[in-house]
This record gives sequence, C-alpha cells and structure tokens, in this order.
Amino acid sequence: MNDTSEFFTDSFEGISREFTDIQPLCHSDTSQLYRATRFGRRYVLKTLTAEALRQSMYREMLRKELEIMMQLQHPGIVQAVGLERVKDIGQCIVMEYIDGATLTEYIDGERRGTLSEEQRRHIADDLIAAVGYLHSKGIIHRDLKPENIMIAHNGLQVKVIDFGMADTDSHTTLKQPAGTLRYMAPEQTTAYTPDVRNDIYSLGLILQDLDLGKPYRPIIERCLRPIDQRYATVVELRSAIDSTLASQRRRRQWGIASAVALCLFALGALTLWLLWPKTSGEPVTRTIVDRHATDSLREVLARQQAENAATQAEMEAQMATRMGTMRDSIAQLHAESQRLQEELNRVSNAKAQALQAFDRAAAKSGITRELDTLRHWQWHRADLSERIQEMNRFVYNYVKALDSRFSDSDRDKVREALLEHWQQWNNEVEKKIKTIRNKERG
Repeated sequence: MNDTSEFFTDSFEGISREFTDIQPLCHSDTSQLYRATRFGRRYVLKTLTAEALRQSMYREMLRKELEIMMQLQHPGIVQAVGLERVKDIGQCIVMEYIDGATLTEYIDGERRGTLSEEQRRHIADDLIAAVGYLHSKGIIHRDLKPENIMIAHNGLQVKVIDFGMADTDSHTTLKQPAGTLRYMAPEQTTAYTPDVRNDIYSLGLILQDLDLGKPYRPIIERCLRPIDQRYATVVELRSAIDSTLASQRRRRQWGIASAVALCLFALGALTLWLLWPKTSGEPVTRTIVDRHATDSLREVLARQQAENAATQAEMEAQMATRMGTMRDSIAQLHAESQRLQEELNRVSNAKAQALQAFDRAAAKSGITRELDTLRHWQWHRADLSERIQEMNRFVYNYVKALDSRFSDSDRDKVREALLEHWQQWNNEVEKKIKTIRNKERG
C-alpha cells in the first residue's frame, strides 16, 4: 500500500514533498539563504557557503543556531521547522517564510516615512515583547539591528530573525566578541560575557531610529548608558515605558479636567455678577433751585439713564452670547469625557472577550486534554505541533479581525492582553511536554 505522502503527491497536481522553485535570497561570507516551496507553502533555507562548510567552527555555529531556534515558539520570532539535506544545496535549516520587509527599509529605505508614530510604537512594543521572550529562555541575540527585524506586510507583525550570533549559558561555541558594530554594545567589542544588557543597548539604538517621540528620550538615554547603569532586564524597560506613557495620559486627562473646572468657575462668577443687585448711585439734592435749573437737571438725568440702560442692555447681550459659548464648550468637554469613558469600557470589554475566545479555541484544539492523558512522547499525534502553532497565530488573527471601531492603539492593548494570556498558556504546555519527556527518559 502506498504511504500517505505518495497518495497526496500522486493525487494532487502541483503538490510535492520535495523542495521546488528554489531561488537565492541573499548571502554573506559564511551563509546563503534560499526561498523554496514544498506542499504549496513557502520556506526559507539557510546553509553554509562551500568555504565555511570546510571549517568545523561554522558547522558548529549552524548546529547551535538550529538548537536555539527549535526552543522558540513566539509570534514575534521566526519559526524553525528543522534541519534537512536538500538536493543541490546540502544541509539546511528550514524556516518559515515571512512576506515582508526589513525594518531598515522603513527607517532608511524605500518605505521611509510611510509609518505613523502609532505604527512605529506598535513595532517597538512587539520587538520588546519578542526580546523579552528570548531572555526568559536564557537566550541573548547579540546581533539585534534593523536588518534582522522583519515587518510583515499583513498587520505590520514583527519577526526577529538571524540567530547565527545568538548565545546561551549552555553553549560553548563562539564565546568571543560578536555583533554588528553600529548596534553593538561597547563591552561586546573587547570581551564577551553573556548579558541581557547587551541586547538592551541594541534595543535603545533601534528605538532611537524609530523616532518614537519625546516621552521615549529618557528611556533610550538609559538604554545607551554604560552596562551597569542600563535597565537590568527587558521587563524593567517595559515597565519604564508603561509608566511614562501612563503619566502622559494622566497629564492629558488633567488638562481636560482643568479646562472644565475653569469654565464652570467662569460660569458661576458670571451668574453671580448678573444676579447681584445694582444701585443707581447717590441721589442729587439741592436746597435752592429754580424751575429752569430743575428742568435742565431732569433732562440730563433722563438722558444719562437712557444711556445707562442702553449700555446695560448691550453688556447683558454680550454676556448672554459668552454664556452660550461657554455652555457649548462645556457640552463639548462633557461629550469628550463620555467618549473617553466609552473608549476605556470598549477596550476593557474587548480584552475580556479576547481572552474568552482564546480559552475556547485552546479547549477546542484538544492540546491540553491530549497532554494530560499522554504517557509517552512518542505516542503524541503528528499534528500536535501544528495545533500549538495555530494557537500562536490565533493572537494576531483575532486582533486583525477586530472591527473598524477599534483604533490601532485599541488593537495594541487587546494584543498585549492576548500575548500575556498566550504566554501563560504556552508555559503550561511546555511544562507538560517537559514532564512527559522526563518521565519517558526516566
């Protein structure tokens, strides 16, 4: 009987289990990247050049890169599929293909100026989250730079690539200075001791290139200080950004509240002034007057009273106009306050609904049930890894499907909540897998 793969390749025209349509992408002194297609899906193949292949150090570097990448499952990091020998190319790391452009193209290339400040901040947030995940796994990238950050055309999703210089405490290969000089921390040029603050320095330069605005300047400045004065972790860096942006929002809200209070005070003062009793002045008395003088005085007083009445009427009309303007301003401020409150409620509800949707999708996938009943790793279903990857993609697919009521800022907040929820779920899945494998080895 033919196996399953033969059935598919024999029954569906254009479907092949071999890599086809292999095209070179780019190369360096030691490696070459290709784009290829298998089963109708695109992949990237990374292999060594003929010269590098003859040197054991570079072969070990390729092996280390694969071992590191196979540990990583995060929406912001390129996914490795495995290591395969490809006809006419040789031993290759097989990775997902990303339809997008490097961050360099958005900073200095053809796409320069096409991103709004909100989109640039979204990219910065995703990048910080990806590097934070790397560090939580005990991995230091060592070569963070715009050329190693892909931005997907669909949704501007960030993908960190190229782990050729990456390092962990458990590896011994390439324990020497490494990185790209423009984005390399000063201490990396003379000696190498693995430290997450090397990546934080590089992050600071990338944030500077993204031109994120005045609130980020003191944060970037601290990232670029000597190593003992930088943020100790990405978590600390993330906390500083959140605190700064929260202070900025509070100042904006305080400005609105102050304007409302000022308008209310002015309206109260105006009302008091209008209701305050007016006096017509001290009466004029004369002891000895003749009729002619009296009549003249009466004419003068009548004319003055008429002028005073006209002036009073004009002032009251002006004040009425000003009061109407103030009422309109207060109504606008009240409407803006209500709009801000509705926006906060909408985002909070969207977050809660997103987490519920994720939990339903996770339950439907059956991953947890399978791992709870699995006794030997070799018995797991072949599609388990694909189902786990599908949950990884759920976050961005869900946020992308949000309707037009949600701004980019709203989507970022929902995405952050989902990513944090997904991280907790993913940690539990990895813990279960590790337990099963440990029991199997024992």
